[in-house]
Amino acid sequence: MDSIVEYVQKMLEKEGIKYDIDFLKDVVSYATKMYEGKKKANIEMMDHVLGVASQVAKLRLDDISIYACILHGVVKCDNFVPKEFEKKFGKEIWNMVLTVDRLSCLNLKDKEKLDSEKLRNMFMAIAKDIRIVIIKLADRLYNMQNIKNVDNEEVKKNMAKECLSVYAPIAHRLGMSQVKSELEDIAFRILMDKEYHLIKKQIDEKKQERQEYIENRIKEIEKALNIQGIEAKVYGRPKHFYSIYKKMREKNCNVDDLFDLLAIRIIVDSIKDCYTSLGIVHDMYKPMPGRFKDYIAMPKTNMYQSLHTTVFGEGGRPFEIQIRTWDMHKVADYGIAAHFSYKEKKTKQSEVDKKLVWLRQTLEIQKELEDTSENLKNIKVELFGEEVFVFTPKGDIRALPKGSTPIDFAYSIHQKVAEKMIGAKINSKMVPISTKLENTDVVEIVTSSKAKGPSSDWLKYVKTSNARNKITSFLKTLGKEQNIQKGKELFEKVLRKQKIPKDKLLKEEYLSKALKKFNFNSLEDAYENIGFGSISPVKIVNRIVEICEKETKVKVHKDNLVVSTSKKDVNPNDFIIVDNITNCKVQLAKCCMPIPGDEIIGYVTNANGVSVHRTDCKNLVNLDMVSRKINVSWKKQAKIISLAKIRIRANNRNNILSDILQEINNKKIVLNEIITKTTPDREINIFLTINISSVYELQDIMKFLKKIDSVFEVKRLH
Repeated sequence: MDSIVEYVQKMLEKEGIKYDIDFLKDVVSYATKMYEGKKKANIEMMDHVLGVASQVAKLRLDDISIYACILHGVVKCDNFVPKEFEKKFGKEIWNMVLTVDRLSCLNLKDKEKLDSEKLRNMFMAIAKDIRIVIIKLADRLYNMQNIKNVDNEEVKKNMAKECLSVYAPIAHRLGMSQVKSELEDIAFRILMDKEYHLIKKQIDEKKQERQEYIENRIKEIEKALNIQGIEAKVYGRPKHFYSIYKKMREKNCNVDDLFDLLAIRIIVDSIKDCYTSLGIVHDMYKPMPGRFKDYIAMPKTNMYQSLHTTVFGEGGRPFEIQIRTWDMHKVADYGIAAHFSYKEKKTKQSEVDKKLVWLRQTLEIQKELEDTSENLKNIKVELFGEEVFVFTPKGDIRALPKGSTPIDFAYSIHQKVAEKMIGAKINSKMVPISTKLENTDVVEIVTSSKAKGPSSDWLKYVKTSNARNKITSFLKTLGKEQNIQKGKELFEKVLRKQKIPKDKLLKEEYLSKALKKFNFNSLEDAYENIGFGSISPVKIVNRIVEICEKETKVKVHKDNLVVSTSKKDVNPNDFIIVDNITNCKVQLAKCCMPIPGDEIIGYVTNANGVSVHRTDCKNLVNLDMVSRKINVSWKKQAKIISLAKIRIRANNRNNILSDILQEINNKKIVLNEIITKTTPDREINIFLTINISSVYELQDIMKFLKKIDSVFEVKRLH
């Protein structure tokens, strides 16, 4: 035991991970006792868990993660007692160990009816703590590295399939490219041995020639960077076999036809050096059109950042170059795991660390807490927020939309079960049937032969269309008169809240148009549908009001005023309030073109009343703001269609202008003017004048323009 403790100590100290020596000894002592005589795939169980712990330590997770690695196999041991374990090591480690074991149940063999995407969703939903995901990935990687010890060929192939379908894609989503590539290559060799060795043979045939070619290009680039005073590491980037195989299939070509088979990586100290290095490279070699990608200005969703370009080298031979900073390089290799190394070292929070907040409702990292250990405890993941995965009492998994209740669960089992439902248990506790289900809940439906079936109230709580349709169908059979009466009461209750009189709203000309919109033949038909809950009375009444207003040209709500500053007859007094002065002449300053949402200030002119400027207007320094300043503000409910000017700076690639115009069109923004200017260093400046109703709308379109490939600056002009 002492030798194992010493081994783990060295492992932790090498990576700078803090630990409690007494707690570590307890963990090792317990694990040694539990694993005695146990093996996994012909490997001693203790050797297996230490191998996984070693993989995780290299990623510099916390000590709790290492303890969980060492203990993650005890759940399968015969003499394991859950309550004793939790009491001895705490709830946090118990939850991690239990979840790692649960994830082992999600495999292709047992879940053949579910597609790979569903399995990945279930995996990420169950493993709420990101450390558990990383431990499970490390566990699978260690198993694949030692797969030669597995005797059963079918088991090997199933493990390889799981790697390609589940584990490698998850590693990719977390940005852990090293883990992803190694899992893919090992799985590729097992599943497609013939293709693997064919590619290996093709690569080996010209390996020496390619190596010499790349080494010559590296020397040329290093020399050019040194002349410009840029410190950089330049080296050849190996291409993984499975990645080569996929590209060969996509492009229907041979190994030698791939542009990025020959690849060089340049790692520098700053983003500025990245773009400077790119300029140097493009001066040295002719770039291939359409092969430049700026993942620094527009990172991938898994946090990956780098500049990619393909250039023609000596003899017109193309090769790929990747340029990134050291921070970007660490994130490219370790992805989300890089976050832990930053936190453990307690270094100043870098730009890379800030960008670990996930896109697309993905990974949420709570980095506001100052205490590192608390921060690690609160790093949670919910990469796939659209579904929850719950268990039946027998352990079967049901995937339901997020927000589903026991009613949805019951209908997913069988309609007759749902119609006999009188209650539900979640994790063995009785709960209201309106309770929203959470990932990993064990749900049990309580039934009775005397149940009266679903009521219209159930429609308020269901999320799935399956449950809603079956409840609606059931309610329709209860009695038409009952539904009509109930629907009429609900409809008239909403109608009474309108400002337009009831007799006016229910005119035949308005009513018939509204009912036709919802495919109802009569008002009674609408009452019936409202009564059994298939449509809200609010929807129908709102439609009637809308038609009435349109036909009579009478607005019920006159609060919202919409004007356009581009028209000569616009009166700024309609949307500007001047402090303590009524009927004051007001004009919007043309120099800064303020729009609603901007912070504004007034300037009393000699002859034209008050001129309204943005507070950041550069012309304010030339005005007497001490004696002529006056407070002004926007009227809360006024909307202004105003002009705004923005400048976009981008790399001048093919189709950059059409991509920008397409984004503006998608946002339904009116474009008044466009001017473009190109520079000698392959940059394009695009000046746009657009119609905008508020500063928030302007910020929204600017945000989307920044996401366009090759755009590196979007700025509002004065």
